[in-house]
Amino acid sequence: MKKNITIPEKGEAGEDELILARSVLLANMFSGKVPPQDILRCVRRYSEVTHWEEVLCAAIYPKAGKLIAIVSRRQPEGYSGILRRHGSVQYVRFFIDWGDQAGFQALGLSHFKVSDAAADESETRFPVCHLVSLGFNADRYWESLMQGYRPIVRAVLSWNLVPELDPEFVPIFGNRIDSQIQVESEKELLFHFKMPISGHQQGDHRSPCLMA
Repeated sequence: MKKNITIPEKGEAGEDELILARSVLLANMFSGKVPPQDILRCVRRYSEVTHWEEVLCAAIYPKAGKLIAIVSRRQPEGYSGILRRHGSVQYVRFFIDWGDQAGFQALGLSHFKVSDAAADESETRFPVCHLVSLGFNADRYWESLMQGYRPIVRAVLSWNLVPELDPEFVPIFGNRIDSQIQVESEKELLFHFKMPISGHQQGDHRSPCLMA
């Protein structure tokens, strides 16, 4: 029986169809013969496909002046194309709404490289989580709190395509999430998310969260 991958507000697309679309993207991007924006038009009818990657949560870490997010790499394949030496990039753009009636403002971009699992790597290791961060103005955060408004952070994950500066940008592969969570450390976020930082905790078979 063919599996289906649910796409928010888009119904369902067959897994084979999405895998083919992603493979075409990888093959053409690495060949360099077709501009990425032209390739992406062929799959633009899809949006927020989270079969391969998903941003799970975001938080504000004012003590260190950071915005942080946890990204799940959910599959062992679908990142490198035919030649495994190639890899692709996961981009996370951060926005923040300070509560000053200006709406979400772009703060910056983080990224990390991903590739297909090695032939001898167990599929049970997946999903693997990555922690990404970006510096921000913590003083302004405290000022907003003093004025009675708790800022909202938005993290937009997009595979192999840099997210636009528009806060309403909808990724093809990836998703976006809003949060007002404040943490005192990265470890606290991982603790609340029940995710070990490195190695396996005793009796816990989940993979560690990698620092991107």
